[in-house]
Amino acid sequence: MNSPEPPDPQQAVPQIFDTMSDGQLACRVCGALVLPEGPYAGIHWDWHEASNGA
Repeated sequence: MNSPEPPDPQQAVPQIFDTMSDGQLACRVCGALVLPEGPYAGIHWDWHEASNGA
């Protein structure tokens, strides 16, 4: 029996961000500005999901 696939973190990441007029992402949880390019949004999401995250 196959185990269910874990949720894709990249689908969840945009849910915690608002897009600013300059293209940066603003975290709705802590207010941090995150670059939309590269892994930064995913890393920021992981930080919130970590046991020591906010």
